[in-house]
Amino acid sequence: MSVADTGTTTTPGAGARVAPAPGPVRTTLPERVDVAVVGGGCSGLSTAVRLAALGDRSVLVLEGRATPDPRSWCSWDDGTDPLPEARSASWDRWEVRTEDGTSVGSDPDHPYVLVRASDRSAAAASRVASDGRVRIVRGTPVAAVRRSDADTTDDRDVVVHTTDGPVRAGRVLDARGPRCPTDVPAGRVLLHQRFVGRWVTTSRPVFDTTTVTLMDFGGQEPGGPVRFVYVLPVTPTEALVESTLFTPDPAEAFDHEDHVARYVSRRWGLRADEWHVTDEERGCIPMTDTPAPPDARWAAADTVTGTTRPSSGYGFARSNRHSAVVARHLVDGTPVPAFSDRFRTRFLDAVFLRFLRDRPEQAAEAFRRLFALPGPLVVRFLSERSSVADDLRIVLALQKRPFLAALVRTLADAVARRREVRP
Repeated sequence: MSVADTGTTTTPGAGARVAPAPGPVRTTLPERVDVAVVGGGCSGLSTAVRLAALGDRSVLVLEGRATPDPRSWCSWDDGTDPLPEARSASWDRWEVRTEDGTSVGSDPDHPYVLVRASDRSAAAASRVASDGRVRIVRGTPVAAVRRSDADTTDDRDVVVHTTDGPVRAGRVLDARGPRCPTDVPAGRVLLHQRFVGRWVTTSRPVFDTTTVTLMDFGGQEPGGPVRFVYVLPVTPTEALVESTLFTPDPAEAFDHEDHVARYVSRRWGLRADEWHVTDEERGCIPMTDTPAPPDARWAAADTVTGTTRPSSGYGFARSNRHSAVVARHLVDGTPVPAFSDRFRTRFLDAVFLRFLRDRPEQAAEAFRRLFALPGPLVVRFLSERSSVADDLRIVLALQKRPFLAALVRTLADAVARRREVRP
């Protein structure tokens, strides 16, 4: 191995040709594929892996992000993840902490799992590495998706316009994930779940790796929107500490970084020189009872929408389940249906959203009461596997007057919407 002397200037000899500095290497894309998937996140990778297992169709996954994806996803394991080897960590025990007490739950049959996007991407790449039909490309943003012109070889194709050139596809799946709407129709609810998660490493062991803190409402001044801290302890010295805010105002000022710093100091007694941030993720998840409209600019693509549960923001397991449906329809050449909850789930979510919007000061107690119930019951409810008896038991455990008011408001909004659509 030789080391160049950076302090010495050299010149080429007589007649020597100097090669130009290399420019950016352009990714070579195939001219045509059977299925193009736009978005290499949770839905996109799940669908691609399932497509690889279903048949001989060529699949191209286009992810615009070139740098490592800092995101992570969590959910209770329901056995439907097509990439279980990508699991980054799991816990059998969880808690919700408030000023009035702490609720603890457990369901060993359905542990709470963490999946980091980088681990999932690596697992998907490994799974399809030997399959020449499936290719995952990063760093190639997609600008538009349009139907092909009538004078082309196959006017049924869709053209995906990327920064590395166009790709023709028999079907295109828009798997870019949920986008926070700016407003919703009258009678609907929209809350923005804004969060900043900071991966924290400490100089001494302070984290209890047996228990996930789903919500900690402690140490906060009353009033204002719902806010809490979420903690995923991966090792005794490493955890994701996330500041989360439920707010109807997407521009509401809130210092998430300071919120995390104060929490780290208050809960674990760590001085500023005893911990540091190694990575960060941030985002906004829509919490709304408004059906997600397709992106009009991408009308030529099948869209994955509605997998995020409105009342909680959880969508990982739901997306995994729906990817099996999406893949089957893409293989069969039939329209991809939007994800849809049963009526009972949609109605309960609508009531809970109105409660969160109208009574944010009572949210902490509602979550404490919910998670004080037996763990398997709570997990069934949060993973849409609950029975009518389960739902009734949960409803009876929550505060009666504010939820009754939310119920009345939900019914009134539904009546008003129905009157508006009548001719």
